[in-house]
Amino acid sequence: MTFADGQSPGPESFKIKLNPYLRRKRMEPKPSTSNRRLSQIVVSSLLLLSFLSLSSCKRDASAPSTDNIAMREQRGAEVVAEYLKRDASPYRKNRIRMTISAPSEPVKVYELEIWRKQAADETLTLTHIVQPADESDLAALSIERKGQPAINVTYVSSTGEFRETGTNKMFFGGLTAQELLGEWDKYDYQLLSEKDLNGVKVHEVEGNLNTPGYSVITRSITLFRADNYLPAEMHLFNSEGKELRSFKVSKYNEVAGRDVIWVTEIDNLLRQTKITIETLAQEFPEKVDDSIFSRDRLKQISQRK
Repeated sequence: MTFADGQSPGPESFKIKLNPYLRRKRMEPKPSTSNRRLSQIVVSSLLLLSFLSLSSCKRDASAPSTDNIAMREQRGAEVVAEYLKRDASPYRKNRIRMTISAPSEPVKVYELEIWRKQAADETLTLTHIVQPADESDLAALSIERKGQPAINVTYVSSTGEFRETGTNKMFFGGLTAQELLGEWDKYDYQLLSEKDLNGVKVHEVEGNLNTPGYSVITRSITLFRADNYLPAEMHLFNSEGKELRSFKVSKYNEVAGRDVIWVTEIDNLLRQTKITIETLAQEFPEKVDDSIFSRDRLKQISQRK
């Protein structure tokens, strides 16, 4: 390195040029140890607050809030309540055909007559097989009382005794009595979603058993039509999460100004059978002889002719 005059700088020249800078550095006050510690604490605190803020945002985005859960539960309960309100009737009489198909077995066809009496705190249902004739002695009286487990009463003509069982037991065609009755009050509900099903808006509602042991069906998913609140599909699960049966409504009808279910297709996934329930006739009489719902009547129709 040379200057413009051609002279090479010597060591003394570097000292002259560098010494003022070195002097300034020595004259600058050094930050105290306490100030450095304070700065480190402030920076650490800001970083911690930023991290906590981000973590909180992530939790809020992924986990539903308590208010949201409460709203979904309320809406789910409202949908079920609206369906039950529209379905309610003091008296009802149905005649249905049940067709059961199973692999390697002949198709079985039954006709049932079903009477129902419904009050605020009690619902009585008499179910009687009328066809085939050789099984017309099979009947059951189901009793549902508010706040109590429902019971299914049958009469055994060979012993002359009435027998009471829970609605949890298999009743007919591989279905439990509960599935034929409904027993909606066994479950707590929440709305999962609102979506389209074959061009129709539906409310997807989940039901969870509110009292352990009351049913083998511990969870349900039901799709209620938004236009008339009738079920369009229902899927039933056990405590292990295995789907037991699926119900799909394939036809609706109107009776006495009411929208009603007319044909239902059922897949019994437990027994690998298919069941079709078709309504042949339905009416809503204003009055019915209450003796129809007595044990004496049950005994009478359960006698083998």
